[in-house]
Amino acid sequence: MSNEEEAWEKLDSEFDHYVVDMKSYVLKLPHKSERYRCAVWIKKLCEPSGAGTGIVGRKNRNLYAKLLLHMLKRGVLEGPFTQKPESGILKTLPSYMSIYFDEPSSKRAWSNIPEDLRDWVMEELGQSDHKPDESWKLSFKEESFISKRLGFF
Repeated sequence: MSNEEEAWEKLDSEFDHYVVDMKSYVLKLPHKSERYRCAVWIKKLCEPSGAGTGIVGRKNRNLYAKLLLHMLKRGVLEGPFTQKPESGILKTLPSYMSIYFDEPSSKRAWSNIPEDLRDWVMEELGQSDHKPDESWKLSFKEESFISKRLGFF
């Protein structure tokens, strides 16, 4: 087996895992239209004519699948999954979409925080007389100066 074929197999296996993981989340979507749209996207990702057959096409397909799974786990579908996929081959997923992969899972992130720090945060948030520090706010003069420099006026 060539290195290219091994890479294809690895990418295809990764993709299969994403699709299997998506199923339960898709079924939990509250609106039939969202479930249908996800099904159309998954079908598109599964078709070689939609994703491409080489390594680059498979990597791009996997990025779309990973992004869709991430959004499904969060329970919020955003672009590009708010629309049906376009016909033809998938466009390269824009690099700025990778910010979604950097988001920590709130449950995981919260569980990694030491318990005494969690207690302190909850205590601070629970105090009704606690007022956030407003020293960061700009004066009207400072705000006007910055707005003019940035071209807002």
